[in-house]
Amino acid sequence: MKQWLENYGYLLVILAAVCVVFVIILYFAAKAYRKRTALYKAEEAEIKRLVALKEKFRPVTKEAIENASASELLEGIALSYQLTLQKEEDIEGKFSLLNDDIKDIYALDVFVQDKTSKEFFSQNGAIIKDRIIPALEKIGMAEFSEKIKPIHAMYDNSNEEVSYDIGKIEEFDIFMENSAVLEEIKLKSAEYIKRNFESFIN
Repeated sequence: MKQWLENYGYLLVILAAVCVVFVIILYFAAKAYRKRTALYKAEEAEIKRLVALKEKFRPVTKEAIENASASELLEGIALSYQLTLQKEEDIEGKFSLLNDDIKDIYALDVFVQDKTSKEFFSQNGAIIKDRIIPALEKIGMAEFSEKIKPIHAMYDNSNEEVSYDIGKIEEFDIFMENSAVLEEIKLKSAEYIKRNFESFIN
């Protein structure tokens, strides 16, 4: 045995190293699998949630609005019209024909879904982003609309007096993240929709 260890002991070291590497690979593979499974389940749950929401608001009726929870009403109304618009060849043209209440609620939902001002103003066209300030004022959030005006101005290509300041944008988005403003938009939008349900029935 001693002779064997002297001649082939290095094989045990290699075997031990291989075992350690195998265990590490197995650990990370299992971790990646769990992460992938969790992501899949989250995506599946989100799809089911959206399908259920779509069913509640297709069509949008007075009863659907009255029975909806405040937390889902904004998204439900916007989703209903989004699904209709997606079937159109000229989406912007069809959007422009909607009444102002629907346009404003749609813009508010896009803002909430985007979660940050940077995402909202950089990813959407003027037809959506130019409605956010009057939409906020409409639902009773004039104070927040004043705060967002300087950010909106930075993304206005026709406004040469305001320069793009990423620091101020990030500071504003940190404020949004640390406040309940997006939840407030959802709740105040729901209140507005319930008061003016006639504008949203299709």
